Formats: sequence, C-alpha cells, structure tokens
Amino acid sequence: MSSSTDIELMQQLRGGSEAALRQLIERHRERLFRLAYGLLGDCDAAGDAVQETFIRLWRHSRRYDPRQSLSTWLCTICARRCYDELRRRYRHFSLITTLHTEAVNPDDMAADELLNLLQQAVASLPPKQRIVYQLREIEGLSADEVAVATRMSADNVKANLYVARTAVREKLKQYGIQ
Repeated sequence: MSSSTDIELMQQLRGGSEAALRQLIERHRERLFRLAYGLLGDCDAAGDAVQETFIRLWRHSRRYDPRQSLSTWLCTICARRCYDELRRRYRHFSLITTLHTEAVNPDDMAADELLNLLQQAVASLPPKQRIVYQLREIEGLSADEVAVATRMSADNVKANLYVARTAVREKLKQYGIQ
C-alpha cells in the first residue's frame, strides 16, 4: 500500500495517473460500499453506486478542494448517488418493509439477528431520514459533514436525524427491544 496521502494521490490523479486512481479506489472502496449497501440494501446497486462514485472522482478530480477530507468528499458523492436512487425507488414503491410484530426477547437473539432487525428498521425510513441516519449513526460523519453530503441545512439534518432515530427506536420496540 502506498504511503502517499490522499492529497498527493489527488494531485497525481489530476495529472492523469491511473495508478493514483487505483490506490484511491483500494483505500476508499470498502467504506463507500458499506455506505451504499447500508443505504440501498442491495449488493449490485451498492456496487454500481461505488463504481459511479469513482467514475465521478476521475472525471471531476479538479473540483476537489484539498481543505476538505477526501473521504468526506467521496462519501458525499456516493451518498448523493444513493439518495437519487432511493428517491427514484420511493416514487415507484414504498421502501417501508413489512416487519413482523411479535415481541422478540433480545437476550435470546444472536448479534447478527439484532443487526438484521436494525437494518430492517433503517430500511423502513423514507430516503431523507435514511441517508441522514446512515451517514451520521453508521458511518460516523459529523452533523456538518452530513449537511454538506446531503445539501441540507444543519437544522434540517438535525430534524431528520431526530425523526429517524425516533422511528428506528419505535420499530425496534415492536420486537420488544428497548
């Protein structure tokens, strides 16, 4: 793995270096896939979103401002791509998944079952809330970074995050998880 910084690799990329692009892909691919999969819930769609993110990186590398974290900039590109896809899907059918309402004892559940229930609860959120929740709670971006990534005001991010957290908590209560 190269010891070059993201800024150095971006300078090389601006000069047309495919090797720099490969290193950036290797460095950031996993996080972007995790983000896209968390938002879209589909491996193929997540892979497409990540691929589109790196295509945009290649085409628009001159737009990158080195004062901003490259990781945040890439998450922004990927999140916007996923958000567009979610809005497209949401127009055609509801993203809210049907969750069974039986009470489930969390002590009897394996960690992967709890994670699955959390993923289902997040998948039931409308697109704006889902993307804000995913970026803030799962990817760990700051509220300001989420605002940049989603083109929302900080107040709008906070409001959507509050509603999303409340909705996820309510979905989990349906399973008896407090």
